[in-house]
Amino acid sequence: MSNMHFKPLTLRIFVSWGLVLGLALPTHADNTQAINDAKPIIKQFGESLKSELQHAMKTSGPVAAIEVCNTQAPVITHKSGQAGWEVARTSLKWRNPDNQPDVWERKQLNAFEAKLAAGANPDTLWAVEETDTQIRVMKAIPTQGICLTCHGDPSVLSPDVKAKLQALYPQDQATGYKQGDLRGAFTLIKMKDEAH
Repeated sequence: MSNMHFKPLTLRIFVSWGLVLGLALPTHADNTQAINDAKPIIKQFGESLKSELQHAMKTSGPVAAIEVCNTQAPVITHKSGQAGWEVARTSLKWRNPDNQPDVWERKQLNAFEAKLAAGANPDTLWAVEETDTQIRVMKAIPTQGICLTCHGDPSVLSPDVKAKLQALYPQDQATGYKQGDLRGAFTLIKMKDEAH
């Protein structure tokens, strides 16, 4: 995503098993409203993607789950947009280069990393920015144990997983995570003329 320009949703996909659960950020009323608007969108997105990935994992294994994320996550992303919000995911260590964070997202991801290192609960990590033209919301995605099948230590990933990642994501940077690390974030944007 280039600075202040939201890329097509179908291009902003990476494999992630992170599911957003927490919902708290003490902020002023406008930020609270933006977060409250984003919560059900993020929940629907996370639950839909998790369901697809779990089914693929259970029936056919992690290589199939990678394929599902590659083909089905864009569809789920598109369906998750509600009331003018566009939803995507980003990460400091992206799998798909189209998921690279813009300047604001990178700043928030670095802030999330610092807060996690200081002991913050990842479920409380939100960021909101409101300008004259748009509202942006981000929610941290922590790395869960199941994420490590495709995002863990590259030396222990199965050869089949490595081969599928290389085939689908030749520029992949999204390995080497440990449980509890910041995997990335859900990132939402709404243009102001649609917000009021």
